[in-house]
Amino acid sequence: MTSIKTILSTGAVAGGLGAALLGLGAVPALADPPPPPPPALGEPVPAWAPPKPAEVWIGQPVVWHSGWGGRWGVWVNGGFIPLTSNPVTNGG
Repeated sequence: MTSIKTILSTGAVAGGLGAALLGLGAVPALADPPPPPPPALGEPVPAWAPPKPAEVWIGQPVVWHSGWGGRWGVWVNGGFIPLTSNPVTNGG
């Protein structure tokens, strides 16, 4: 004689497999779009910019970035590493 627990558990497993085959309950993987590539040549350097501290830093070209008031730095792994202080405020 088949027990009700066995029938119910078999039905649950079969229903779960069927739902998995149909893709029910699966959430599509949504990823953020990749960040834009760093500017290879940087932005145009304004006339008031301080002198460029170096041509390369740890193998990366030193470029001008207008963020945070403008400063020289390098792009590494999609992030900007500033090498100079803000020339407008002469600080951070």
